[in-house]
Amino acid sequence: NPYNWTDCESSHLSKVPVTLLICLCGMVGNGVVLWLLGFHIHRNPITIFILNLAIADFTFLLSITITLGIFYVPESLCHELGSQGVTTVLNITILFAFTASVYLLTAFSAVTALSVLPLSHCPCHHSQCFPVLLCALLWVLSFLLTMTLYFHPSALIAFVLSYLLSVLTLICSGLTLLVFLCCSWKHPPRKLCAVVLLAVIFFPFFTADFGYWLLLRVFDFSVFVLNASLPLACANSSIHPLIYFLAGSCAKKFTLSVSAAFQRAFEDVLEPQNRDNTVESS
Repeated sequence: NPYNWTDCESSHLSKVPVTLLICLCGMVGNGVVLWLLGFHIHRNPITIFILNLAIADFTFLLSITITLGIFYVPESLCHELGSQGVTTVLNITILFAFTASVYLLTAFSAVTALSVLPLSHCPCHHSQCFPVLLCALLWVLSFLLTMTLYFHPSALIAFVLSYLLSVLTLICSGLTLLVFLCCSWKHPPRKLCAVVLLAVIFFPFFTADFGYWLLLRVFDFSVFVLNASLPLACANSSIHPLIYFLAGSCAKKFTLSVSAAFQRAFEDVLEPQNRDNTVESS
């Protein structure tokens, strides 16, 4: 059956321009992250997580933008394009990208927390293969969980448990980094720790209600309704590039160069022999 305009919740149309603006800004920011980390900044175990997180955030924001463009338009287009199949595909993509983003942010925070601990044999310290394999595993798990929820909504408990575990891991990682920043006699990578702490602080504030909204959508993938929590979830995916830029630009001598700011934000984890290979920006 064609999508019903009454399900488009015309009362929420005032939120559409704001949400679209947030999504467009977020896609530009994450696109810059992909461009810089993909081609201009030397990769290390941490930037591999950042690169994959940017891909997940960009996919999430793009899916939301396409969905809003299809369903929050004049009634005629809504009837023509808003079929059940299109709605289902978009909802599955949104759930998949959001789940992958949560998992990758959790892994990024956990690996950063482990990197400040005195664990000389931890594979996340120097191995380039470990983050690649871990990110690939998280993408696969996100896809499998999304498809399982679509075909068997009874598996909802797995989604809830994984989300709660991710939140718990984020909290533990944030506390670990905070303790090392405040109390440790060593010198942890302060800019990187600040990036993780800000991401951890914003995550529950922006995504808690959206996670609940997604749980409701699991039982009917053929319906898309704009909820007040959606702009906040889009803001969470859009704010990560801003955090990277601020952490790098405010360090040492202030700079407005995006490339230089990103290089500074992650230079703490670059090995000395690799720092000369990074892009120098004025």
